[in-house]
Amino acid sequence: MRTGGWICAALLFVIVSVIFGMRIQQKPEIESIVPPVGSPGDLIIITGRDFGAVRDTSYVEFGGSRLTSSSYISWTDTEIKVILPPNIQDGLVFVGVQNVRSKPAFFANATTAPVAVTASVQTTLPIITGISPEKLSPGVLMTISGSNFGNSRDKSKVYFSSNREKMQAEEGAADDTFEFICADENDFDYQYWSDSEIRVYVPDGASDGVVFVQTSRGKSAQRTVAVDNKAGAKSFITPKTYVIQVSADIEDNSSDRDSSIILRVPRPFESAAQPSATLIESSPEPIIPDFQHTVIHQAQGGKYAPGKRRFTQNFAVTVYETRTNVVAARLNPISSVNKELYSAATSADEIVPSANEEIRALLSSVIGKERNPYNIAVLVYNYMIQNFEILNTVRTGRVSPLDMLDSKKGDAYDFAVVFTALMRAAGIPSYTDSGVLVGVDLRAKNHWWCELYLPGFGWFPVDPALGAGMEYQGWKKDVDAATFYFGNLDGQHILFSRGLNEIKSSSPNSKTVQKSRSFALQSVWEEASGKSIKYSSYWADPSVIGVY
Repeated sequence: MRTGGWICAALLFVIVSVIFGMRIQQKPEIESIVPPVGSPGDLIIITGRDFGAVRDTSYVEFGGSRLTSSSYISWTDTEIKVILPPNIQDGLVFVGVQNVRSKPAFFANATTAPVAVTASVQTTLPIITGISPEKLSPGVLMTISGSNFGNSRDKSKVYFSSNREKMQAEEGAADDTFEFICADENDFDYQYWSDSEIRVYVPDGASDGVVFVQTSRGKSAQRTVAVDNKAGAKSFITPKTYVIQVSADIEDNSSDRDSSIILRVPRPFESAAQPSATLIESSPEPIIPDFQHTVIHQAQGGKYAPGKRRFTQNFAVTVYETRTNVVAARLNPISSVNKELYSAATSADEIVPSANEEIRALLSSVIGKERNPYNIAVLVYNYMIQNFEILNTVRTGRVSPLDMLDSKKGDAYDFAVVFTALMRAAGIPSYTDSGVLVGVDLRAKNHWWCELYLPGFGWFPVDPALGAGMEYQGWKKDVDAATFYFGNLDGQHILFSRGLNEIKSSSPNSKTVQKSRSFALQSVWEEASGKSIKYSSYWADPSVIGVY
């Protein structure tokens, strides 16, 4: 018995020694990624804890791809340094140690995330030596020759004079902040960029005056250019600046602690008529303030449960009233339109059913043999406002805009989508715009309208819902809505999306949420990843908290 007891005691001692001698691997935790937006070749520093003193078989994963050994610079228990390799996608970042993965963090590729340009006075300024052709008009491809433009565009821009009315400064003097308009990457204006040559399309809203190049090195001298508006005139008048609040609530987040919820809060869009949309306040601080036209927030599972967490953004948005006068006979042929823009704005997509047979049949019956894009738009617009009834409330449920073709009635979303579909079916580049409409009482309501591209003129605004008589207490009095909202737009339309903003999920296994008939047309609003996702969300419609 004594021998057996001694053996048991010895075994117990060994087991206890092994247990206490073992190092139980803690879950690694990412505290920060610096910078949160990077490019291939950048040094990325991940700080946190429980990474382990050496890498061994541990790893870092970006957007579903594990880094190879050559990417690692150093590895300690609290800091990992890596060089970002080519072809890394946006998405979630994990640190894995002995098959235990950290909670995810978010990282974005700088090639698609706008970053403010910081000028440097220590390098040579760009110089323009020549411009061709001499005769320019909106949509014409021009070549700028010179030097010191940089070998790639990065965040550099080409600016033109515009027809924007000057804002009034507080002292009563004219404010020329928005005197110039830049070529727009959303319209695929930039075609080629080298240190000595730039090829760029003359942007929508450009006018007679000057052109200059702005790079990280500074601004070139201005060169005089003549922009021929033979196809008509466009002006931007009566600017207003709104403070818009967008908020979302996450509640009852009882998800597994390894889960992650990413909110993609829509940002107001910047365009010729809406030249500035600045995030002036955000609570809490976002992980990325501007990525794919959204503000990115991340909530870790279990961290805020139980209860509610509110994510609030305030934007300062400057909006101009748009006035146009088109000379239809002087438009350029559709074949002259930038091919990338033409392809993007004439193809059927998840929102616009321009390939639908009913749409094509209706178009044929309405326009007959007409081929001029402006005249086609007139025929379609008049047909819609005369033959379809506008509903003053937004339809709910899983309903299609195509229902309007049979029921002969629809809401503002239906009117905008069907008009856009008919334009695209006719081969006219067009977008469904989404945002909010601000009334005289400063209440904002979700709203949708359209833009179509007229070659040689630029973007032409149309609001078929207001033209059809939708109830709206606008700031403009004694206006014939049917006439005014074909080619003109008041300064109470605040734009959030121009067409569908297609956003890819951060992880192939995540669950995404899309909101239909909302103030922004984007494919992903929320994204949840992890083993157990339990939460509810509420998105408030944008509200106006100030106007200047």
